[in-house]
Amino acid sequence: MYDALLGAQKSICWEVYTFVDDSVGNLFFDLLKRKAREGVDVKIIVDYWGSFWLSGKKIEDLKKNGIDIRLFSDKKLRSLLWWGVLTFRTHKKILVIDEQIGFVGGVNVHKSMENWLDIHLRVEGKIVRSLLRLFARSYITCGGDKFKVRHYLVWKQRVRQNEMDLVYDRPTFKKFHVKKKYTEALMKARERVILFSPYYFPDKEFLLALWSARKRGVKIDLLIPFRTDLRLATYAAYFWFSVMHRYGVSVHIMKRMMHGKGVVVDDDWAMIGSSNIDLPSFYYSHEANVQFNDKKMVGSLKEIMENWIKNSEKLDILKWRRRGFWRKFKEWASVKIYQFWLGTKK
Repeated sequence: MYDALLGAQKSICWEVYTFVDDSVGNLFFDLLKRKAREGVDVKIIVDYWGSFWLSGKKIEDLKKNGIDIRLFSDKKLRSLLWWGVLTFRTHKKILVIDEQIGFVGGVNVHKSMENWLDIHLRVEGKIVRSLLRLFARSYITCGGDKFKVRHYLVWKQRVRQNEMDLVYDRPTFKKFHVKKKYTEALMKARERVILFSPYYFPDKEFLLALWSARKRGVKIDLLIPFRTDLRLATYAAYFWFSVMHRYGVSVHIMKRMMHGKGVVVDDDWAMIGSSNIDLPSFYYSHEANVQFNDKKMVGSLKEIMENWIKNSEKLDILKWRRRGFWRKFKEWASVKIYQFWLGTKK
């Protein structure tokens, strides 16, 4: 992304969940300021909570240097529920340069994340238009002038490009595109599904599709880190390990923090992006993912997943069942807090 930004001549549109002014973030901020002084139109959207530690001083500095930076907060939706102020967030990671080059996936900008395993995709062609329209809608949502991005809105939200398409979500409580793609992947798989997500808290519909796939004999691998940056989410994910074993799912526990999110189905189809396999991503966050069925791309992603599986440890269910009472209690408490926070028992 840094190399692509170096070549920016016209515009930079960047929407990201976490972007803070530490030793890594400042490298990008300095470059963005330089580009703005050169006349490049720079627009940045960062999530209010995900980038909580981005200093006010840095925000003012960016604005003084001609950068249009906005803190995302979906005021319209957050008023619907008392917990909306924390729940309705932009979790997207989208970067578009000169309306020609796009990046989408799971990568944030933070020093603590530089050694994480993650997945990001560089794209070109018509799908970049879809990313720009998605960015424009977020820009308007968080108070941006519609006139400044109206030329992005003339394009269709989803522009199928050969074997690639954008899959996005907005918390409208009506349609949940990403969850649908995950469940369809399980329902249509013939031989094998690889699921990978740092945070794991599925709903009943997803579990039903998982069970249906296993009954058909589909092999399912789930990659998940043993520890994440969010302790509550970590223990909530532990709660599902025994359930996954009963379903016949192979749970692979990664020692390193893994932040990639997505699915690989047989050798035919895959999706990567910002959506975790959990309730916040399925129902309450603004997300962006790319699905593709190009054989070479699917093969490349599958090769990465196979390597991650090779360097992980398969869940030892007998050892897991012997874990102490205190750990079990923390798992139970985490699930209850999760349900209370999200206002749901899906």
